[in-house]
Amino acid sequence: MNAHNGKEGPSETAVPPAAPMASVVVPVYNGAQSLSACLDSLTSQDFPADRYEIIVVDDGSTDTTPEIVRQYYARQAPPFVRYCRQTNQGPASARNHGARLAQGSILVFTDADCEPAPNWLSEMCK
Repeated sequence: MNAHNGKEGPSETAVPPAAPMASVVVPVYNGAQSLSACLDSLTSQDFPADRYEIIVVDDGSTDTTPEIVRQYYARQAPPFVRYCRQTNQGPASARNHGARLAQGSILVFTDADCEPAPNWLSEMCK
C-alpha cells in the first residue's frame, strides 16, 4: 500500500538486483500528460539497460501519475523504474529525495516533460 494515499502503488523499496552505474532522477508533479513519453525515451536509451535505474519522484501528484509509473515498474526488467512519493515540496526537494535514493555512482536529472534523445545517457556518462 502507498502510505501517502492508501492506494496500491509502486513501491519505494524496489531496487535493482545489482548497483547500477547511473541513476536518472525524474521529479514529477501532475505529469500524466507527458510522463509516458519521458519514460519511453528513458527506457529506450542506447546505454546498457542493466547499468542504470530510473527513479521517479512523485511530488504529491493528484492525477494518474502513479498508475503510469506502475506500468513501467511492473516490467521488472532493466532498466528498472523505481517510484517514490512525497508531499508536495517542489522540484528541488523531489530531486534531492531521488538523489538520496540513488544507487548509481553517476546522478543525472531530467524533467517529466522531457524526452531525452536515445544517446543522452551515454553522452552524460562519458
